[in-house]
Amino acid sequence: MTGASCEVVAGPGSVARRADSLVWASEQTSDVVWETLLSCLSLGHRAHGAAPLLHAVAGSLPADLDPEAAFAVLVTDGAAGFVLRHGQVEVILDGQPLTGGAVVPVSVAGRSVAAGHRDAVRELSDRPPSTRHDLRDGAVAGAAFRWSTATAAVRQVPAEAPTPDTSSDATPAHAPQPDAPPDEPPAGGPDLLTKLDGPAVDITDAHAEVTSDPDQTEFHPSPQAGEPTSPGLPRSVGVLVFEDGGTANLTGDVVLGRRPERHELVESGQAEPLVIHDPEHVLSSAHAAVRIQGDEVVVVDLDSLNGTHVAAPDARDWTKLSAGAPYAMTDGCRMLLGWTVLTYRSSSA
Repeated sequence: MTGASCEVVAGPGSVARRADSLVWASEQTSDVVWETLLSCLSLGHRAHGAAPLLHAVAGSLPADLDPEAAFAVLVTDGAAGFVLRHGQVEVILDGQPLTGGAVVPVSVAGRSVAAGHRDAVRELSDRPPSTRHDLRDGAVAGAAFRWSTATAAVRQVPAEAPTPDTSSDATPAHAPQPDAPPDEPPAGGPDLLTKLDGPAVDITDAHAEVTSDPDQTEFHPSPQAGEPTSPGLPRSVGVLVFEDGGTANLTGDVVLGRRPERHELVESGQAEPLVIHDPEHVLSSAHAAVRIQGDEVVVVDLDSLNGTHVAAPDARDWTKLSAGAPYAMTDGCRMLLGWTVLTYRSSSA
């Protein structure tokens, strides 16, 4: 957590903070949506890649959402990030109203961001920053918040102050969950898009340990000699490109997920497993499959908990796939699996 302050104005609504990421929601925002918004706060440490997921959240809001529901989420690493907003919410950046769509990129280093009910935000704008009502972590009632680095020097924190204990499960209701050890899921952490699409789903399967190295995503085990391959196709039909530049060569069908080696396509030898590092436990063990069907390369959602989203090369919005329905990919198509974005690059392009 940085030295930035989060000043909260008392009133109707809720404010939550995790590190430098914050959310405000009106009283009319349902618990299901609130839990989803809280899960967005965990993106702060990788805010540069948060836009696709925030767009997916904005496009997956329930059809029966209360018309009075309003919220704003600031996902940032303390320097840059994105604001997701919905409904009658005021968002002010350095005293100026934020313009743009539902998801807006922002630079926040040395600046202040205020969000919430219009009257409460204006109340904050009319007075200098203060640490008197500073929220450092957790969730409280509030009509608005102002995140600011302008008051960082005011706070006096001993150099030897202990690091907040993030191992306890005793967090208040509607509070962001702390980071869990690699072999445990976040306590009560919501499965992001499933929360928006319907009732909570049992996520026991998401509790298995992570089995991949984040810096070495690769096919394993190696293809066995004599394994059946698609006849008449070149050795490689393209690659899947990760956000960090890593690639996975497509020489046959693959199953992607946290522990894809357990899927029947892999066990039967029809596909290779592609393990995706998933410290937040938002992926299913076998989340999606990329398959070669004739001259096409398709992606299929394997009835995953949080769904598989796709976007054409020139598309700005994500489309959620129906489980089991193949989607033909062309060069430049993107896939969103949990927090992970992959781009398909065709070998014939």
